[in-house]
Amino acid sequence: MVSIKKLINCHDCAHPISGNAAACPSCGSRHPFGLPKLGPRRTPIHNVEARNDRNVFLIAGTLCALGTFYGFATSSGQWSATMLMVAYGTVGILVGVPVAALFNITRRLWS
Repeated sequence: MVSIKKLINCHDCAHPISGNAAACPSCGSRHPFGLPKLGPRRTPIHNVEARNDRNVFLIAGTLCALGTFYGFATSSGQWSATMLMVAYGTVGILVGVPVAALFNITRRLWS
């Protein structure tokens, strides 16, 4: 006789999933059966890598855009505009990535 396994509801999106699923096919949750018990003080942070990537792109991209605009605004001709836009945009990225990394590291201090 074949036993039929019941579907359970995902802890995050409430869609029915198999009891053997490693992740929910609907929402992609890696904990479809609920959060693991980590103790009273530690709670997992969901999608922390995606948020860190988004912060890096946002901060570095903003500083790159500001540097590019500054290079354009301070130029005197087409050649100098191109060179200054590339130079200040690169400086914006080189400053933005460490700033974003520092923001991502210290974010847990105020949350």
